[in-house]
Amino acid sequence: MLRTTAMAACCLMGALLPLSAPHAFAADYCISNSGKVSSVYVGKDFMLPKSGACATWRGFCKTGCSPDNVQTGVACTASNGSHVSFGLTTYYLAGNRQFDWVRLDLPKGSGSGNFDYENPALGSTNYTAKGASCSGGSVP
Repeated sequence: MLRTTAMAACCLMGALLPLSAPHAFAADYCISNSGKVSSVYVGKDFMLPKSGACATWRGFCKTGCSPDNVQTGVACTASNGSHVSFGLTTYYLAGNRQFDWVRLDLPKGSGSGNFDYENPALGSTNYTAKGASCSGGSVP
């Protein structure tokens, strides 16, 4: 009986231990760009994907954009680990969308990108870009 009770207690402790352990979260990742417009994009809890893999981007434009925006997208690292490419869409309160493509060479984390608006009359632009882990701050 004592052995059964001890075993049940060990199983219960083993089941509860993961609930009390701290969770490992990714840091925010920021892409800063400079061109006609300088902006900072923040991917919340985002880590660069390993070579040959892709990761989901969820975040916002912190500076250089209209307020109340959100971003979604994907980032894929080349199989040889030479670069990471991002495809991002920024959604604005007024219903406009901006599409960004960014390529950062690894491991230095710098490269280039361009953005286009859903409305062609707003134009497009090329820019230089840098990416790194950051403290993106609070969501606007």
